[in-house]
Amino acid sequence: MPLGFEFRSAARSDLDFCWSIYRDAMKPLTEAVGRWEEPVQHKLIEKAVHNVHTSILRQEGADAGWLQIEEGPQVVHLQQLFLLPDRRNRGLGTAFLTWMKERAERKRKDLTLEVMSNNPACRLYERLGFKPVTTADHKITMRY
Repeated sequence: MPLGFEFRSAARSDLDFCWSIYRDAMKPLTEAVGRWEEPVQHKLIEKAVHNVHTSILRQEGADAGWLQIEEGPQVVHLQQLFLLPDRRNRGLGTAFLTWMKERAERKRKDLTLEVMSNNPACRLYERLGFKPVTTADHKITMRY
């Protein structure tokens, strides 16, 4: 069965694409629980885009979002996952996370992620079987 998505490595030229998706998703969530510091956040995303573990998620021949995955001996950690607004709530996130869960299971590793407690994506993660492990500073660490 085809995945319905593919990846390509992130390049320096993807910074504006990744930043705009991140800012639009995270600024309202962060402002609701604290203070948004744009230069600090921009540096974080600049560093992420330059990380070898960051990829652009593509669907139907077009860039649809971006992600960063860190993998260790026992854990696959989804560091970042951001989709374009018009790609949300259409099955792409579910398809990608299902693929990630199966990948982690094949490797006999836990799959973890962090999400802000006020992020609507929490419902998706819970529906897919992720369980809260810890909560601190408006963030939930979840494990599948």
